[in-house]
Amino acid sequence: MSELLRKLASSIVHLADPRVHVVTNGDFTEEESSAVTLAVPQIASAEIVEPSGRIDAVSVGEPRPSRFSYFLDGIERRRLVMYISGIPILYGYAAAGIRYRAPNKRMYAHGNPVEREALFCPGRLVDLSLLGKDLDVVEIEEGANTLEDHPMVLLQAARKKVSDVRSKLEAQMTSQWLADFDGLDEWLLVDGSISGGYDRYSAPNVVGVIKSHQTQYFSIDDQRKIHALRVGERSGLFIPKGRNRPDVYSWYLRLWPSEGQDLHFGLVRVEAAKCDRTIEMVDEISRWLLAERVPISLPDSRWDRMLYPIYDCEQFLRSRAPSKTVLDAVLIRFALGREDITNGQ
Repeated sequence: MSELLRKLASSIVHLADPRVHVVTNGDFTEEESSAVTLAVPQIASAEIVEPSGRIDAVSVGEPRPSRFSYFLDGIERRRLVMYISGIPILYGYAAAGIRYRAPNKRMYAHGNPVEREALFCPGRLVDLSLLGKDLDVVEIEEGANTLEDHPMVLLQAARKKVSDVRSKLEAQMTSQWLADFDGLDEWLLVDGSISGGYDRYSAPNVVGVIKSHQTQYFSIDDQRKIHALRVGERSGLFIPKGRNRPDVYSWYLRLWPSEGQDLHFGLVRVEAAKCDRTIEMVDEISRWLLAERVPISLPDSRWDRMLYPIYDCEQFLRSRAPSKTVLDAVLIRFALGREDITNGQ
């Protein structure tokens, strides 16, 4: 059972207060799809650093045995649990973990995952005393920047804040891994953009794979060249602009053929540190990623871009997270005001 919701249900003393409205059938959103849904399609710029000066397709050669042994992913789960005086209170759970692939090809947990569950709301509009004590409450407004007093605007901001918490947990895990393996010949594959202090190392063995394509970095003519990539081809190397993080080198790579599919089917964007070694190893790293296509991550609908070790990490994190059934049970009992919720009866 969710420890936070257990505390909330056992400590709140205002169930009869008309300001408190519990939601027992709210949408339950989880995993990466929520972050992708929240992302706004946008156009950004890029600096091409490929020696040819072009974004044109480059054949990387045949797949090579992957040197990736560690794999990082994160998940998030969100649920509207109540309104207080018309202000939405969002429950959020986020976690990040690393899996290790041993020489026998079996996957194991590397250390303990990090996780956080909290309630997300604007503190200036909510009487937090109604929520009881000892609860983790995350402020969704930053500094003097206040949001419109519209429930849907506030709820959207709270959802984004959960994704921000997840990103921080992933960065925390990456930073710890970098510190533990500094100077060692081990490689970490990250689901999504790389972060977590990699810029403090001259040549960190960290690579990120981005499955979504919300941001377009090139003109439509160059974008057509990216869409036309065939399996085993990459785009020219470039530096994505408009980031609030240190620069990285990036390139597109086609993992699976897109004939009869969406243009982005089997297409990923790869990130690695901005250093000379990335330029030297871009084709080799791409060949490792091609090798990671097997086994296929079915039945996941994102199997064309979801590499199996990342899928394994996600499934491991899901197995530890509060489920929709658990949250439903807590909230129904909460709404009914049943005292036996505190002992799970």
